[in-house]
Amino acid sequence: MNYLIDGHNLIARTPGLSLADPDDEAKLVRLLRRWTAADARRKVTVIFDGGLPAGEARHLSGGGVKAVFAPNNSTADAVLIRRIEAIGNPPEFVVISSDREVATAATRRRIAVQPSETFAANMMNDRHFGDGDHQTKAQRPDVPPMGADEMQEWLSLFGPEPEMPRPPRPPRKPAPPPPARSKKKTKEESEAEDIDEWLRLFGYKK
Repeated sequence: MNYLIDGHNLIARTPGLSLADPDDEAKLVRLLRRWTAADARRKVTVIFDGGLPAGEARHLSGGGVKAVFAPNNSTADAVLIRRIEAIGNPPEFVVISSDREVATAATRRRIAVQPSETFAANMMNDRHFGDGDHQTKAQRPDVPPMGADEMQEWLSLFGPEPEMPRPPRPPRKPAPPPPARSKKKTKEESEAEDIDEWLRLFGYKK
């Protein structure tokens, strides 16, 4: 399925993202790339308002996501509407936008429309979100691994994985006392015991 997304419209409705953030486009693209990685059939084109240069941003595109900036003399909505009108296979597309004009243009072409807030919620709740293609364990070459910065951003958005409590350690068994050392008898003590034993045997000592 092909998804045509109103970029800044979606940023404003995605938890953890803000239009005031200078890196808002890059952060949204990273989330979309994680989402497309969960299903190889997902193809996303996300269109943002004016950027330099206009057109496809190759440094952001990849992993099933194409990022496009509208020219400075136009808007993302205008670019979206032109693309909607040029689509030749409407059943294979979904338009993501909460803008009325964009939604009207898509409906007129019989293209499915999903509000940005609905798409954002579904994306975050996708049980395969971030797992890679759940149909195969192999990592596709066009999906970049998550780096340290992305991992930090992921934790700030969704929170760390709860730690499992460690099982209590079994109590230690007390060490057995060391065996008592036998006192070595002197020669005189041994001879005295022998004499006492001899006297008891022959009745001289009780």
